[in-house]
Amino acid sequence: MPTLSIHGDVHIPDNLIQALGLKPGTELAFERQGDAIVMRPVKKPNKISRVEDGPQILGYTGPTVTLEEMDDAIAKGAAQSL
Repeated sequence: MPTLSIHGDVHIPDNLIQALGLKPGTELAFERQGDAIVMRPVKKPNKISRVEDGPQILGYTGPTVTLEEMDDAIAKGAAQSL
């Protein structure tokens, strides 16, 4: 069972971390409800996507490629999987 450290830290059990999809750096909000403490991940507003942001919307940081280069790579990959 988790215990409170001298510094006020508590280890969140792995099964709860996984169930809630928590990642290192996730902001958490704490709320008192009677004699209980409720912890919730802070939901940040979605960033508005713009067409001009292109591949960066998905976190892609590689070089920009043309549609023809993509088609060639897809065809090559398909041929290798046969």
